[in-house]
Amino acid sequence: MNVVQDNDDVENRPFSIAIVDNDAIALYALRTLIEKTPTMRIIWTATTGREALTRCLEDDAAPDVLLIDMALSDMPGTVLCRRLRASTPFPKVLAITSYPLDIYETEAAEAGAQGIIAKDDFKMLAQAIAIVHDGDVLPANAPFETAENAYDRIRSTPADPLTTLTFNEMKALNLASHGLSSKEIAKQMKVTPVTVRTYTLHARTKLGAATLGEALVKWQRAKHV
Repeated sequence: MNVVQDNDDVENRPFSIAIVDNDAIALYALRTLIEKTPTMRIIWTATTGREALTRCLEDDAAPDVLLIDMALSDMPGTVLCRRLRASTPFPKVLAITSYPLDIYETEAAEAGAQGIIAKDDFKMLAQAIAIVHDGDVLPANAPFETAENAYDRIRSTPADPLTTLTFNEMKALNLASHGLSSKEIAKQMKVTPVTVRTYTLHARTKLGAATLGEALVKWQRAKHV
């Protein structure tokens, strides 16, 4: 009798959700909607890919399902997803975007996500999370894989150059893409201009770019800016 009760408790226990989105309004709306679903509970939210990676890989706080905005401010959502999936088959990932789904669908699948949904599709959101949580993919006719299959594929293939960039290299590229000089970037990052140039040089090398301008073009394309 007790065993049956324990099993029922496990089956009825809400599964955990985390969200990473740099849009505070969207983050609040998503959280509010999900918290109304009895079978789901939010364990944390993040506004940067770096924070999400730290929580999942270093703080042992990976949720059952992670919602990743594809247009994060510090790194492309696909880079976050691929870095995560190269390390572990957990959590399952549902990509979210305010852009047309076909812009990110293929890249999200290649990065190891299990599905994608429009950020404002509130009617479908809870169902989409449940579908991914249960081990299926979304949409069913898209090239998505299970988390386990994506993990096996990604860890056995050469790393995408974008995923080899350090957080500092990505931040330097982000700031440079907004027209900041090395001195201005150095001030924001609290390092010397020489260090900034080292970051951008390493980024250029990793991206196979002959110039900083070429590296910025590749970075912006990855972010679909």
